[in-house]
Amino acid sequence: MTTSGSVIAEKDETGRIFYTTVGHSPDISTKKTARTTDIKAPPQTQLFNAKSFHALGHSISAIFLPAGYPNSVTPDYLCYQMYNDVQEFCSSLSGLLASRGALEGFGVGDASASATQALLLTVLKDVCSRFTTIIGAYYFGTSLYPETKTFRFLADVINDTSIVLDTISPYFTSISLSTTSPYLPSGSTLQIVALCMSGAMRSLCGLVAGGSKAALTDHFASPVNSKGDVGELNAKSASRSTVIALTGVLLGTLIVPYITTRTSTYTALFFLVFGHLSANYLAVRSVVLRSFNRQRSSILWSTFRHPKAEAGGRSVVLTPRDVSNREIILDIPSRIRDAVANRVIGHCSLGVSVQYAMTRCNASHVLKMLQHFHEEPYVIFVAELRSWGQRGPCILVSLKEGYGSLDQLRAWLHALEIAAIWSARHMRPSPGPSEIEDMVLSTHETLRKELSRFMGCMKEAGWNIEEGAMMMGSPGSVIMSPETKKDA
Repeated sequence: MTTSGSVIAEKDETGRIFYTTVGHSPDISTKKTARTTDIKAPPQTQLFNAKSFHALGHSISAIFLPAGYPNSVTPDYLCYQMYNDVQEFCSSLSGLLASRGALEGFGVGDASASATQALLLTVLKDVCSRFTTIIGAYYFGTSLYPETKTFRFLADVINDTSIVLDTISPYFTSISLSTTSPYLPSGSTLQIVALCMSGAMRSLCGLVAGGSKAALTDHFASPVNSKGDVGELNAKSASRSTVIALTGVLLGTLIVPYITTRTSTYTALFFLVFGHLSANYLAVRSVVLRSFNRQRSSILWSTFRHPKAEAGGRSVVLTPRDVSNREIILDIPSRIRDAVANRVIGHCSLGVSVQYAMTRCNASHVLKMLQHFHEEPYVIFVAELRSWGQRGPCILVSLKEGYGSLDQLRAWLHALEIAAIWSARHMRPSPGPSEIEDMVLSTHETLRKELSRFMGCMKEAGWNIEEGAMMMGSPGSVIMSPETKKDA
């Protein structure tokens, strides 16, 4: 009796295809024999072959890359992680110099220092760090997601500032400012202030970096056609960071003993900080986010509303990659920027209260805007200019109860249209109330006609139009509906 057999083709989570023979068949055995008779055996002296290197690469990939890579993550994941590993390596080396400086600041190597003094200084530094964490979480907690790339880079700027303060803290003891001003700290007092500031900045870096990394991880785990595992991405990132940090520490133990003079310390610190910030900037620059924030929506709307001649008069629709190349990493979110002319044309504050708007606008303007936007989920006010050097209008947006992310986007694009017309007309610093009201009404009608087409084009270009992060945190107050006021 002949046993039937078959060859089963399988694909694992990384996309690698392999075959498994089930059962036994004379025909299959014959084919396999015929197939393998023409293959020459490798020389006995060859220690490694292509199959061994392939298996080694597959094992390393399984250890340090998420399951299902590259299908389970976004395309920018690998590029970001490569730059991120470089900056972590530089940070681990510079951290050794900072640790040595901090220990010297605590009194290590000083015969006149005592363990009690070092303990009290450690407690003081820890107190500053914990208070900074509480205050920083209050002020920056709601801003990390909308401006992820900005705060991710800013976190390492703060971290490098902490490293520099720790490294140069032993040299503060030789500085004396009391001769010029008795109110300025000098010597050991200046050293204590530097160490406390270093601890506070390191704590703030951990807070900002943690929040921005969580937002980036959520982005990497959300490719267009699938969904990755956020928990596994965090685990694999921690695994890579451990290896990189360990490598940096081991290499640093061989290098740091030879860096003893002030000149060599400053030189090594300069190159390590420069490499750290450069790698971090390239890492943040490589991230391609698909959600809307203020800067990205301004770039998209400006190019959409200004068709190029080579495009045949059609609206220009940018992809997430195109917008990523145009983004400014360190920019003020409230600025309204014309992406075509690449200049600031105004300022806009989202989520302000009507009470605050009354302090910046006259009462008649506020009443007219409330009447005009009676059926809209937001109200726009154009504030009176307070400084002659200010570019463009200052626009205030109040949100109504029940607003959504799309309403925030509409309000921001409306403000952008007002600022664009203001800039195109080259208006004098203080236009009349009628001119301002005409601009608000005309841009409102333009937005009503173009928004649906704009959103459709953005969706086709790969943007996530359901997810938006226009406002940093929650509004200070919202305008209640008439029904709510009656109930109250």
